[in-house]
Amino acid sequence: MDRDTLKQALENADLTGYEADAYLTLVDHGRLAAVDVAKKSGVPTSQVYDTLRSLETKGFVETIDQDRLHAEPSDPVDILTHLRERGELFSDAAEELENRWEEPDLTDHRVGVVKHAETVLEHARSEIRDAEVGVEVALTADQFDSLQTDLYKAANRGVVVHVAIYYEPDLERRAASWDLPKTGLEMRVVNIPGPFLAVLDRHRTFFAPNSRAKEDYGILINDDILSFINHWYFQTCLWYAWDPVSSTQQTPKTYISLKEFIRDITPLHHDGADIAVTISGIDTTTREYRTVTGTLTDIYYPDVFVDETPSLERLSTYAIVWIDTGDDVLSVGGWGAVYEDIEAQKLTLEAVSFDGVAQS
Repeated sequence: MDRDTLKQALENADLTGYEADAYLTLVDHGRLAAVDVAKKSGVPTSQVYDTLRSLETKGFVETIDQDRLHAEPSDPVDILTHLRERGELFSDAAEELENRWEEPDLTDHRVGVVKHAETVLEHARSEIRDAEVGVEVALTADQFDSLQTDLYKAANRGVVVHVAIYYEPDLERRAASWDLPKTGLEMRVVNIPGPFLAVLDRHRTFFAPNSRAKEDYGILINDDILSFINHWYFQTCLWYAWDPVSSTQQTPKTYISLKEFIRDITPLHHDGADIAVTISGIDTTTREYRTVTGTLTDIYYPDVFVDETPSLERLSTYAIVWIDTGDDVLSVGGWGAVYEDIEAQKLTLEAVSFDGVAQS
């Protein structure tokens, strides 16, 4: 590396042009009087004293006051460390700038692809903090540890949080430290490995393949329809089929899936229970958000059978419930409802009673 390039590198490491020139002169010649530093470098005599004092403050030189000011280069150990740290910083900054340049802005795009799965996790973390309705997330125990604070906070502010966690040999021990019954979220264990997946508020989806994938990448989705597809993958493959680690069984219990709600309450309805429910969602006529409370009056899905919990296959085509609010009987549909009165986003099972006797 020639002197000019080395001087430029020192300038990039927080030295001024005069400081870099003076320092290299001392490295090349050893101890020199200040006036000789000025003669052998490009530093003006009027600036050389201030330049050497500044270099001393930064730890690059030591000055000696004899009959006139002298200076010599300091032991380079600290300086070399500083330069190497700066090099790592510049390298990291370059990589981060590349990632940010290539990272899609989901405000303007429905789908974006990123190079690293960790980027997906950070996007999901940010959106979980802003979630208002529901979070469905499938992940490893390590990924849960990374997101658990934000997931707990979401559950505490009333967001319905469903966590599908992939099995590993020490999962039971790790789960004991999470104290799940106090967190307000529901967790189920999936015995087969799968991808990182987060579906948030029916609109945003974040996907990254598991560690067995040949490539490290992630997908960011800002789209209702694609999020609905991923929601169904979560429900069918990562949720319904697996046993809960922690579950909220007492009322009130809140659902973000009409189909899950129907699966739970259908046997109770056919047994003659009075089922009080609160529905929050979109009025399909005004497209405004509304909340109603009433009593369940009827359930419909293809091939209804009494005394049977409907299968997901049966519910996947069409499912609807009716709620008597006292003023009106409203039809309630699930995600994407068009003809019903309300597209349900949250369904809270408030109470179940038989002949006026409440059941918990």
